[in-house]
Amino acid sequence: MIEAIAAMGAALSDLQSLIGAATAPSSAQLIPDATGADATGAPSFMQTLHSALGQVDGTIANANATAKAFSAGDQNIPLSDVMVSLEQANLALQMASGVRDKVVAAYSNIMNMQV
Repeated sequence: MIEAIAAMGAALSDLQSLIGAATAPSSAQLIPDATGADATGAPSFMQTLHSALGQVDGTIANANATAKAFSAGDQNIPLSDVMVSLEQANLALQMASGVRDKVVAAYSNIMNMQV
């Protein structure tokens, strides 16, 4: 039960960091840097997306490994832990799918704007 609370706390902190990263860029950030280096040291959108997808992949891999170990007869893994890890993986995948849908909708709206 404590692991589930810790995982939910970690997910909440990840969401709060994504909210903090979603602020509007300053005019200096809109001008591309010729060297390609980021002067602020903040992660780029691609890095943030890659990290988030890596966490989703890790959650799914962990749930898969836990389920396989339980089905192989490991007595040290209770069924409740297996179910919690599978539900965490399901929620992570649903969240990733929702974010993907929102990004596609935003891209579609931008492409349909008249200039």
